[in-house]
Amino acid sequence: MTLPQPQPDESWAVDERSLKLFVDALQQPAAERAWYELRREAERIALVPGFDRLITLDANAIKELPHQIDVAQRVLRDMGGRAILADEVGLGKTIEASIIYKELAIRGLARRALILTPASLVGQWQGELEEKFFERFEAPTDPDDWPRVTKAIISHDRARTRRHAEEILRHRWDLVIVDEAHKVKSHRGATYQFIEKIERDFILLLTATPLQNDLRELYNLITLLRPGQLGTWQEFKAEHLVSGDHRQPRDPEALRALTHEVMIRTRRSSVVDDLDLPPRRPRHPEVKLTRAEADLYQRTTEFLRRLYREGFIKPAEQEEPEDGAPRRRTKKGILQLALIHLRQRLCSSSRALAESLGHLAESDRISPQYRAIAKQLAKRAEGIKTHAKLDVLTRLLKETPDRLVIFSDHRPTIQLIEERVKKLGRQPIIYWGAHSTAERDKRIRAFHEDERSVLIATRAGSEGRNLQFCNVLVNYDLPWNPMVVEQRIGRLHRIGQKREVHIVNLAAAGTIESYILQLLEQKIKLFELVVGELDLILGEFGGAQTFEGRLAEEWLAADSEEDFARRVEVLGADIETSGAIAKEQEHLNSLIAPDDNAMRLERRFETLSVPGRLRLGLGTSQVVKAPGWDTKRLRLGLHLKDVLEALE
Repeated sequence: MTLPQPQPDESWAVDERSLKLFVDALQQPAAERAWYELRREAERIALVPGFDRLITLDANAIKELPHQIDVAQRVLRDMGGRAILADEVGLGKTIEASIIYKELAIRGLARRALILTPASLVGQWQGELEEKFFERFEAPTDPDDWPRVTKAIISHDRARTRRHAEEILRHRWDLVIVDEAHKVKSHRGATYQFIEKIERDFILLLTATPLQNDLRELYNLITLLRPGQLGTWQEFKAEHLVSGDHRQPRDPEALRALTHEVMIRTRRSSVVDDLDLPPRRPRHPEVKLTRAEADLYQRTTEFLRRLYREGFIKPAEQEEPEDGAPRRRTKKGILQLALIHLRQRLCSSSRALAESLGHLAESDRISPQYRAIAKQLAKRAEGIKTHAKLDVLTRLLKETPDRLVIFSDHRPTIQLIEERVKKLGRQPIIYWGAHSTAERDKRIRAFHEDERSVLIATRAGSEGRNLQFCNVLVNYDLPWNPMVVEQRIGRLHRIGQKREVHIVNLAAAGTIESYILQLLEQKIKLFELVVGELDLILGEFGGAQTFEGRLAEEWLAADSEEDFARRVEVLGADIETSGAIAKEQEHLNSLIAPDDNAMRLERRFETLSVPGRLRLGLGTSQVVKAPGWDTKRLRLGLHLKDVLEALE
């Protein structure tokens, strides 16, 4: 076969000097293979574009939002792959971290990657990486697995157990990702010290709250990221903190300049167009307790108040250590836990209340007189067969043929709901923390696949799991901690949700739940917030945990329902004061951690502005219709499409 002659525009020529160099090279001894491999790798890297252009986006199974792409580029191009991703909750920090990993991996810079996350999120990380980025990460449970594993996801607590820690620290990792990094912000915590020891080239710390209580937390996270970046704590404190106030920076602009080098924070207000989140629609159907239920509620309330006056009850459960270390419980501690459960179950169901009262009746930490009262109340609770909340839920289930999520933190109540759902001919799917990660993943898949199924979940279902394919949520019992309510809503009301999210609160009239609902709706305005704003509102108040403790204390200390109503008014006023202070605090945070997406949009607006006719900026856009016409100022936020429509 004769090959065709090359056409003139396909021919090429080699100059004499280049040809001589080529011939001379052929006459030299062959180079060692190591040099050949090094040269080939250099040529390959030279063909891969820089981080100004991300090259893996088309290979992912998602549509990335503009701010997520911008974050990935900044981390890779400007921060050397070491950054704190501090976007507000629900803006896609997991997506951003995954993009960064893919870009490093395709360039051969992340062959070994380790992800540290709370145990409840291990399965979700695995699922998102595989489904959205086609990356298979393992979750080692046996320490002997580590020698063969190069891409791993493991919980904070398991990673620092002796044998797992030894294997992890034996290797050098190209990339380490720490999710929920605020849980390891204490430099004295075991998890923080373990992460410090991991040898790594790149590290990402993911947290929506880089600064919660004081600037030492921010210092610790940045030091974990880049040791020595801020000097010693004493040097940092002397230079950046106001004496006696660890929350107030001496020079916000100077601190902002420092954090801008290592931290990226995107706020919801700057991505409103990209998010396109539907509204929240709260509903509060009337729940009127039966006579037997109301009598039980009144008697149990008085019983708990007597125990409180006798010193048996502390107002709030103490917070667990940040590193998840188990606390040894004394007999007194066990009694405290039983009384807390009793308080929390008061409005859940008579079945749940009967169980807790029965346990209390067997306690040797209270007098025989109180044990007898608990036993009598338990018997009353067991005798109740008609449940007002359950009847309201039944009507709701009949009116709502689509899938929905029902939240309750108490197993006896969940079993009661499960029985009713089955009776209505629908499929109940139970989801609580006792299930293994694999089993929980299986149940979420089943819920996703069955459009008429009903997911009945405990608090574990409100932590980390994304349920935006569902748009109806029922709070069967209303948690005393508003953050738990917000976390529940955030599972549905997040990126990817296309429909209005209906939040049904079953708060019984005349009970503590009705007061909780009043505070949530009128003072905190929880159902008007977007996910992530609750921390800001309750910040000066002391946080959601303090709210729960204060509410419990006021309720237990009240002499009557009228007295409690007055106490709730004072509590509400304190929350409003906290919200006002929060606005000032938000300004301070904006100085310390500027909104990077807003800065990007500002640059974009500048490129779209037309001198003398259109000036675009954040918050206010000025449009000059024609020479001599009055200027029309439009409060358009960041809705660029509205600006363009106004111009037309």
